[in-house]
Amino acid sequence: MAETSFIYRNINYYRFVMSLLYRGNYYRRFKPVLRLISGKKVTEICFGDTIIAEYCRKKSIVWTGIDINEVFVANAIKKGLSAERNDIFSIAKLPEADTCIICGSLYHFNMSLESLFTKMLECAPQIIISEPVNNLSNNKGIIGKLARASANVEGKKQAFRYTEKTLLEALSDLSKKLKFEYSLVDRFDKDVIILIRK
Repeated sequence: MAETSFIYRNINYYRFVMSLLYRGNYYRRFKPVLRLISGKKVTEICFGDTIIAEYCRKKSIVWTGIDINEVFVANAIKKGLSAERNDIFSIAKLPEADTCIICGSLYHFNMSLESLFTKMLECAPQIIISEPVNNLSNNKGIIGKLARASANVEGKKQAFRYTEKTLLEALSDLSKKLKFEYSLVDRFDKDVIILIRK
């Protein structure tokens, strides 16, 4: 993890920085997502923290998490959660579920969205996306520095970020190719929450 941004090296660093970026509302950012979960099985990709997983456990929903970050996976496993370390870019098939979730990580896949969406649509009939569309890394001061410092994952720098316009344009193109319906169903802070159904 030599070239991974410092916030990905410790779950407590991650939570602290994310709390600053969300102005103290980090945990609340998941509430719109939790309200949309349906069914008894959830697959969450690039899960990072275990907030959705712990909600699922309380609701007797089977949760499976996949993340490339060994620290996040170890934290989840330590809590008795079903998590595996894997690279979504190379994984052949995601575990089947009723709902597939990706929060705050879609920008990592901007060059391979069709492949990602094909996997998610094969995984579940419903997909929930929560994605920041206000790019804090352009801000000056401490918030901008923290946002820029959080951009490296496994040695890969991530300068790209979605705006609401570019995200909706990408979804419009993909929906025609892959035959799904999507809607922007909620907003929280700098995030938009998208619901996708086959």
